Amino acid sequence: MGHYLVRQGGNCVRTRSFLVAVPTVLALAGATLAISAATPTSATITESLWPNASPSVPSDPDRGSVELGVRFTSAVPGYVTGVRFYKGPSNTGEHTGSLWSADGVRLAAVAFTGETASGWQQALFAHPVAIAANTSYVASYHAPRGGYSGDQGYFRGYSQFSGNLTAPKSGPQANGVFAYGRSSKFPTQSYRDANYFVDVLFQADPNARPAPVSPVPSVSTSDSPGFDLPRVPWEGGPAYYASYPGAKAWNDPVFFPTAVWFESVLGQQDVDTDKAAGLNAYVELTNNSDPALVRANGMASIAADLPGSGSERVGALLADEVDMWAGPGTNAWTGNYPGKGEVCVVRGCGYTVLKTLSDQVKEPDARLRYANFGKGVLFWESEAEAEKFVNGYTTATSNDVYWYTDPNVCTSPSEGPVLGVVNPNCRLAANYGLTMDRMRALDAKDGKLQPIFGFVETGHPFTDAGSPTITGPQLEGAVMNSLIHEARGIIYFNHSFGGPCVSQHVLRDPCGAAVRPSVTKMNDRIRQLAPILNTQSFQYSFAHGMDTMLKSYDGSYYVFAMLGRGTSPGKQVLNLPAGMAGSRASVLFEDREVPVVDGTLSDDFPAEYSYHVYRISP
Repeated sequence: MGHYLVRQGGNCVRTRSFLVAVPTVLALAGATLAISAATPTSATITESLWPNASPSVPSDPDRGSVELGVRFTSAVPGYVTGVRFYKGPSNTGEHTGSLWSADGVRLAAVAFTGETASGWQQALFAHPVAIAANTSYVASYHAPRGGYSGDQGYFRGYSQFSGNLTAPKSGPQANGVFAYGRSSKFPTQSYRDANYFVDVLFQADPNARPAPVSPVPSVSTSDSPGFDLPRVPWEGGPAYYASYPGAKAWNDPVFFPTAVWFESVLGQQDVDTDKAAGLNAYVELTNNSDPALVRANGMASIAADLPGSGSERVGALLADEVDMWAGPGTNAWTGNYPGKGEVCVVRGCGYTVLKTLSDQVKEPDARLRYANFGKGVLFWESEAEAEKFVNGYTTATSNDVYWYTDPNVCTSPSEGPVLGVVNPNCRLAANYGLTMDRMRALDAKDGKLQPIFGFVETGHPFTDAGSPTITGPQLEGAVMNSLIHEARGIIYFNHSFGGPCVSQHVLRDPCGAAVRPSVTKMNDRIRQLAPILNTQSFQYSFAHGMDTMLKSYDGSYYVFAMLGRGTSPGKQVLNLPAGMAGSRASVLFEDREVPVVDGTLSDDFPAEYSYHVYRISP
């Protein structure tokens, strides 16, 4: 952080309620039941495709006996615990639900009991059924007298995403499937890409760490053929935290971490000031902080186990920049931290430090294990050495290199130039994305992904009087570029050791007035964008030399764009994917629109830290 951490030694959770029916297992004629005995934990959060949706056509006039279903996949392994369907007033009779493999093997079946006259109905299987990640399944129910819900055209170029679950758009295989018959059978037919509002209850496997996902069906928001783009590998978004019961409060699609580094929480005014700046978490707390105060105010912490710690502590902080002060290696650790004596019996004990501290964490499976790294991982060490730091001990991580303010990062041949960053392309927002890219590349080497947070300074984190102090616009650009490069949260370094504001609490003290409005603005925008940021991005480049990100949410596409390294400020042309419909793009937070002409949009980026977020709707 510009110094070493030498400590020795909530947010609102959305809940969903459904009508719960008593499960009755069926032995259907001609059916083969393969019930899994796997059991998810009671603490695991239940997901569904349409938690709050309702059809525009609640009851079709068709009165035929029919099986209605939906094809779906999950980004992570887990368990299907039951089936749901939306019931219109004409959908009468006894209903049964089923789960099928993609080739028509019935995996489970259940009868619905205790139904209401209309609305969502639910039935639980006698045993949860284990399903694999990125594998197609079909959930269905049998409506003996028709009257089913059905919205035509729903899956025509449109996929439904909810948490880990995806109901893909119609393509080589149509979605929204049915089969007529007096008894339940595997549905394979389709009609006008209709959605029959069939749903599943899914719980991610609490013992499985989400792995990078392979490309999944793409999304289009129009009736055109749309486009097929691969997805950017990710850890699974908020659903990742469901695997860690102590962090399950973060398994919320409208929550995105905006944290401050190593703060003290001594009184209500501290929390009020931090929340007013849009902060929702603390990454490390001073020894004299009051965890109960953090908890009572709905904040969270990734911190040491202080007296009074409780549910607010979603993660344990193992170490800060151990890659720099202990170095790679498994030599013995003396137990000392920098400034307290010799750290290693023989230089190179960083892996020992992390293993020792990780082994000391209480409730080993309950909380995230977090460590921050520095220039060792980013610049100094070999790929193998750096990878072991990143992949060996943590379930969430970050790296803090301060490109705007570090006096040496682009002049020392062992630092920025290693990654091709030299003057004059040093003080750029784009370099914060470069840090993210380096960390993500190292993290992916073991085939498993974890959340990687972006670090941004708020002042002058070096004592060197000649080094720069970050400005508000630069801070905003650094935050946005980190997000564009898939940061799963933002941590603000809140200490300033030189310049016009020497402080341990830049965002609280009066001298932090130069950057506090920018932090507050960015945190508010992140809060508004959270449901979008928490979706999986598409792999697509809009223009050479631009840093961009493409996401889809609620029927619209979102394009995040900034200048990349080496691209001069000025007008830029973004080329949209073929098949993306829309004649205009709304520029979020700017109260303006830009036209889409021949599949391109043009806009001005007047400074290296300038950014725009576009919403394109059909």
